[in-house]
Amino acid sequence: MSETPGGSSEREGFSDDIAQLILAVRALIGGHWSLFTAELGAISRDAVGVLLGAIAVITLLTAALLALLITLFMLLGAALFGSMIWGAAHVTLLLLVVAAAITSAVLQITATRRARSFALALFGGAIGALLVLSVFSGSAGPAAGASLLFALTFLLVDLLVGLATFDMQRFTDRFRPLATEHELRATLDAVDDLRDEAASAFAEEVGGAVGAADAAIAPARKAVRAAADALRGIADRLRERRGTADEGDDA
Repeated sequence: MSETPGGSSEREGFSDDIAQLILAVRALIGGHWSLFTAELGAISRDAVGVLLGAIAVITLLTAALLALLITLFMLLGAALFGSMIWGAAHVTLLLLVVAAAITSAVLQITATRRARSFALALFGGAIGALLVLSVFSGSAGPAAGASLLFALTFLLVDLLVGLATFDMQRFTDRFRPLATEHELRATLDAVDDLRDEAASAFAEEVGGAVGAADAAIAPARKAVRAAADALRGIADRLRERRGTADEGDDA
């Protein structure tokens, strides 16, 4: 195959073109990657800003609603029970009771235990009202305020005491695939049983095969034993004849 004049330079030029193409592709990919990382950084900064803004707005709205709730209870305390202090105490205890009740429900404290807490709350409310009316000779407003205060206090204390009955095993079982675990154990037990049955059957087959082999070679063993006895008898006779011949020679 003949080479055209200047073919070597043409091949070198083509190799340079390939190298330049590879460099261009690398530069293109690098440019896209740089643009992507730059945009990703800007998006991350924007996302963090939006998240912080949302947290700030939610916090401020919660604080505003809480302040409105406290103000409302204080006004109701002044209007119904004769003092804003009643309202402030009631709203504080109410929020704590709601938090304790939610915690009790999440931890799956038994319903009978929580029902006892509400029953004690009614009992405490009655005690508070009777205490104000009989001992302090108060009016209906302070008596109602004291009744509600005692009821919320009894409810909060008994809900907190009820948290001591928390069962960790029962709580964690909610997050475990118990049915799957049960079925898996049953499957493993069945596999173990099948393995034992297979091993027993294999042992029986091996024992039967060994017995059959012994039965098959028994005739051959008898023939070998008979041949050995015959050869031993011949050897004994030969020794006797040799002994007789030696005696004759000596005579």
